[in-house]
Amino acid sequence: MKRFFPAFVLGAAALLAQTPRPGAAVDPVEDIPTFKSVEVAGGAITFRMFAPQAKSVQLRGEAVTVSGKDFVPMTRDEKGVWSATIRGLRPETYSYIYVVDGAPTMDQRNPGAKVGPRGNSTRFDMPGSPDFYQYRNVPHGKVEMNWYGSEILKEPRPLWIYTPPGYATSNQSYPVLYLLHGSGDLEAGWAEDGRANFILDNLIADGKALPMIVVLPRGHVIADRQIDREKNNELLEEVLIREIIPYVDSHYRVRAGSANRAIAGLSMGGGQTLRFGLHHPDRFAWVVGFSSAIRYPDETYRTMFANLVADPAKTNKQFKLIMLRCGTKDHLLDASDAFDRFLTANKVRHEYKRTDYESMWPGRRDDHTWPIWRMDLRDVAQVLFR
Repeated sequence: MKRFFPAFVLGAAALLAQTPRPGAAVDPVEDIPTFKSVEVAGGAITFRMFAPQAKSVQLRGEAVTVSGKDFVPMTRDEKGVWSATIRGLRPETYSYIYVVDGAPTMDQRNPGAKVGPRGNSTRFDMPGSPDFYQYRNVPHGKVEMNWYGSEILKEPRPLWIYTPPGYATSNQSYPVLYLLHGSGDLEAGWAEDGRANFILDNLIADGKALPMIVVLPRGHVIADRQIDREKNNELLEEVLIREIIPYVDSHYRVRAGSANRAIAGLSMGGGQTLRFGLHHPDRFAWVVGFSSAIRYPDETYRTMFANLVADPAKTNKQFKLIMLRCGTKDHLLDASDAFDRFLTANKVRHEYKRTDYESMWPGRRDDHTWPIWRMDLRDVAQVLFR
């Protein structure tokens, strides 16, 4: 039977296949040897990719950095299949990428594509990954893809929105969490990599979190071209306040008032969370930054958050929760430490969780990773709107 493959698979295979002898007919798909691209056995994970003409192939990405390395060199067999094995990884969902002769390349055989504005990689779910974000036989919410026309940015904008179990069949109104992604992701990041919908489904089913709507906006502007971070944040803050919140309020059954609105985010989204949320106590009473990318001198903080520190007593009444969370080996730990000192010096009530994950990932290189942010969401969702 003739087999058909997507165009991108054929293209990749054609580029990587052996150069045929003059006049020889070669099927670029049929001639690829059979192999498992990712194989887990005895606690070891072996990655494989076909690149017969390559001179060097490296394994990189989250699966490698969590194990404490920058990259792992791969070795080639007689069929042109390169492989590398990692041991000691904690069962999790990880992303990875191959670098073939210096060029980043996704896994040809794994459909788990991870798409971002700075490049694409591949993800896989290691058997035995934590139950808290796995599919369970419980009532499930829905993740809907919305589009709206931004007058501020003069472009159509995507907006993914999670509605909790029972939303479609009830007349109930719900609190809202605005959940922001990092610089390497798009609006789908918290659903596809963060598993936010499954985390909430499971917590709600167990009675550990209140049912809530979760809004996943895009954190980049101007068709995902990276612009100056300050300009990006300035525009997105305006978009959030003037366009996204009114859109959600008019299209979904949400509870009114800042006490029913939270904002949280990771890395770039953590920095945006602190800026946007703390600038607008009339909109958000719950503000939580994970591994937040917010690094300024104290004098800049005092200018940026003048409304926050002018009257700490008033600020402490307006916000129900201001929280910072960061792993002890996160490369942005100094930023969270500095912002904690700024809030403390200005008598702004907040919580700071500086978490050591050494027992989970001994020898890890960086806590700036999805396995930790998924746990952050799990823990924070249980205290929101209480």
